[in-house]
Amino acid sequence: MGNVTGLRSCARRAIRAAALRLFQFPVIGSLLERLKDSLYHLRLPLRGADALRLSTIPLLGRPLTWVNDRLFVNQLLRDVRRLHDVLGGTELVGRYWVWAGMLLGWAREGQLLAHDRDADLALRDEDIPRLLSAVPALERAGFEPYMRLHNNDGRVTEFTFRRHRTKFEFFVFEPVDGMLRYYFYGTLRQDAYGVPAGRQIEVEARIPDQELVAFNFLGRTWLRHADYARELESMYGDWRTPQRDWDNLEDERSAVSRRPWANPARSWE
Repeated sequence: MGNVTGLRSCARRAIRAAALRLFQFPVIGSLLERLKDSLYHLRLPLRGADALRLSTIPLLGRPLTWVNDRLFVNQLLRDVRRLHDVLGGTELVGRYWVWAGMLLGWAREGQLLAHDRDADLALRDEDIPRLLSAVPALERAGFEPYMRLHNNDGRVTEFTFRRHRTKFEFFVFEPVDGMLRYYFYGTLRQDAYGVPAGRQIEVEARIPDQELVAFNFLGRTWLRHADYARELESMYGDWRTPQRDWDNLEDERSAVSRRPWANPARSWE
């Protein structure tokens, strides 16, 4: 055992020495210096603009982005399981379900999507009081009440919690003519729908209303809509083909209207 430990120690020293020598080569050294400067004040996994910055590092951006995505998924996996277990002891149990990107990850890849930076959950508007009654338990477990989003009519359409800089989003659905209506929001990249670029818009969308069924995912039992393929197709079209540049403001097939967002406040209160 002593010989094995000694060999490992020697190997680590040799790898460290080789890595330090790489800085002596002009091209490789400059790239490594840029990498070091880029990440010195950042914590992995990176999100948002920091993750985009990581991807732009010459030669190393792609493999580093791959590593960052895997680190994020591992952290999100632990937090999603924690969220499930906490809600299992509240009035919301059996009343919320998995949908959107989280459902897509299960259906297409059998795991969370590596590039998705939030967890998508859903509930009916009648169950909002149950969600609110679960807030103290979620706070004790480290899930910070982060945002409530309101549509142009003043109704709350999304509750968002945050843990480890990741968002856990509960979308509120309303039954309408055999469909479930929901809302989401964002900032336009270019002029569209009679709204100038840079303005925030409200998108009203609908998916088929279905019964909920249990399924196993991430070592836990969740709920989803029975015909998940129908739901995903209504949102994404060809959901079996990955589309990393997906823009829900422009591409979501379930959208029925888009208009300027009159209530862009994002606080929890």
